[in-house]
Amino acid sequence: MNDKQKSVDLPPLPPRLPQNEAELKRAIILLGNRKQVELKTDARRQLESLIGVYPTIKEAALWKRVLRRACQGKFLTTK
Repeated sequence: MNDKQKSVDLPPLPPRLPQNEAELKRAIILLGNRKQVELKTDARRQLESLIGVYPTIKEAALWKRVLRRACQGKFLTTK
């Protein structure tokens, strides 16, 4: 088996992940806003503190999908 077959293409994650459900939900909301517009200073800082960087529009769209799936899987199974 060669290296290409061994590797699985996992979606990239933000540099930092939210630490609890409330932070995760807030990050998802801010990423959704970032997909559409340039965030204002306060929202930008909040997003940076939650995920570690201010994403490009493309990154915001991808990371929102990834975090939403994590939110559905992780927090629904830990009740």
